[in-house]
Amino acid sequence: MQRNSILPLLLLAVPVLSQAQPVLTFANTAPTPGSSFTLHHGPYVSPGEAGADRHWDLSALQTDSTVFIERVQPGTTPNGTAFPGATVAEVGSEATMYFRSASDGVYFVGSDADLVIYNTDQAKYLPFPCTYQTSWTDAFAAEFEVEDIQVFRSGQVSGVADGYGSLTMPSGTESNVLRVHWHEETLDSTDLFSMRTVYDSYLFYGVGRSYPLAQLVTTSVEFFDQTSTITYAQWVDEVSTGTPEPTHVDRQLDLYPVPTQGILHFNLPPTFSGTPLIVITDAAGRTVRGLPTARWSGSTGRLDLSGLAPGLYQFTAIDEHGQRAVRSMVVE
Repeated sequence: MQRNSILPLLLLAVPVLSQAQPVLTFANTAPTPGSSFTLHHGPYVSPGEAGADRHWDLSALQTDSTVFIERVQPGTTPNGTAFPGATVAEVGSEATMYFRSASDGVYFVGSDADLVIYNTDQAKYLPFPCTYQTSWTDAFAAEFEVEDIQVFRSGQVSGVADGYGSLTMPSGTESNVLRVHWHEETLDSTDLFSMRTVYDSYLFYGVGRSYPLAQLVTTSVEFFDQTSTITYAQWVDEVSTGTPEPTHVDRQLDLYPVPTQGILHFNLPPTFSGTPLIVITDAAGRTVRGLPTARWSGSTGRLDLSGLAPGLYQFTAIDEHGQRAVRSMVVE
């Protein structure tokens, strides 16, 4: 909602209308299985100022890549049993992240990428309820191995909801937005070395959305007395619930041969642009093949499905603007 424009002479007599303070709760924000969204990545932009009744302009965000994220039951993922207590798994093409949604907040349980890392002490990533000027601090810990080297991880998450107001994204403006300034410090220690990682982020939450509309991230890594820093932005323009339904674009996605036993060829819709994200999911919604195994030239490509168990699978292609094409296929 935009602020009213009131003549200065009337300011003493007529109050300026402002937005109500958003409140994030378990009921309107907790992540649960059954939704999917496209996460955009791009260059960092200024987060703007903290405070009440602000307007943040992130319309300059530019997509350089996208990742399709599915939220599923942890037990349906290949290593879900390694994360007891998790209530939802976020599955992407490079990693699966496990969370526990509770009445007092969202906790990070662990991750499955190149390594399975389970947090024996789980930090609260977002408290419930959370509103303007809510702050918190929580610790976490884990123990895992990297090439037979024992790693002891410790760290702390802290945050403060430092502003609320409206947010302009490339797709439009949303009101009733709460901004959280979030900070994490992680120390990985071994007998040979230690590495410190610091994440400093601004997260913009819309009430009723279970994922931040936007995140502006600064990451610093200190290793052997050298520090490297990167900045980036990631955001979600739309959040869908349930399995995405096919659209008219799907009829222009061609897969052959189907059924297939090895190499699957595909022709992407002519409306697609940029480098697409290719995701293969099985009947349980688990991602089994992603972008690294796909090869293409223009709109035509091929995907090596050798080694997949016979069964029903879903082929999903997403272009740089989030346009989606989906088809089912059979592997013999």
